[in-house]
Amino acid sequence: MIDGVIFDMDGILFDTEKLINECFAEVGVEYRIDNMDYIIESCVGLTTSETKKFCKKILGEDFPIEEMFVKIRNRMEIKLAEGGMPVKPGVYLMLEYLKANRYVIALASSSSRKSVMHHIEEANMTEYFSVIIAGDEVERGKPEPDIYLKALEKMNLKKDAVIAFEDSPNGLKSATAAGIKAIMIPDQIPYSKDLESYVFERFNSMTDALEALKKGEIKI
Repeated sequence: MIDGVIFDMDGILFDTEKLINECFAEVGVEYRIDNMDYIIESCVGLTTSETKKFCKKILGEDFPIEEMFVKIRNRMEIKLAEGGMPVKPGVYLMLEYLKANRYVIALASSSSRKSVMHHIEEANMTEYFSVIIAGDEVERGKPEPDIYLKALEKMNLKKDAVIAFEDSPNGLKSATAAGIKAIMIPDQIPYSKDLESYVFERFNSMTDALEALKKGEIKI
């Protein structure tokens, strides 16, 4: 029986993963980084600090990482200011359904607490989440299980009573490592056979997942 649901944020609640990738790609052109596509795909689901570490590993210790990330953040802020918070289809309906049926709803995002709160406040989603865990509040980020284990503790639920919605390989691995059934809704990275052992169920959209949940088709 499902008593709680944990959501990733970027790529699941919001169509921000695409914007983040655009910002990385644009700044990558500015710095003449040839392998930015590889960096982008490798860093999906990682915390900011871990993304910086990965970039340093690939680009070198002397590369101006902090300067690049300031430019990426500034571009992201401009895109969000121009277009508003891009909520994924079916997300509000899913949150309303879960709230009405008394599920415990949590958010486990690799983004910083500041970023998480900004995004969900802008989207008027704060009321839905009884537990919010951000990437800068755990020692190890995704794909390690820390963030999901902390969410379970705060939810006061057992792992076999909870499902998680994720879009990235790092997120799927994190949830699975914590013993939680992970449901994939692909965003920027498509499903592949390599992810099979980490994916309990997968849907094309949150709308499809909601219909399956209503019909009792998601069973753990």
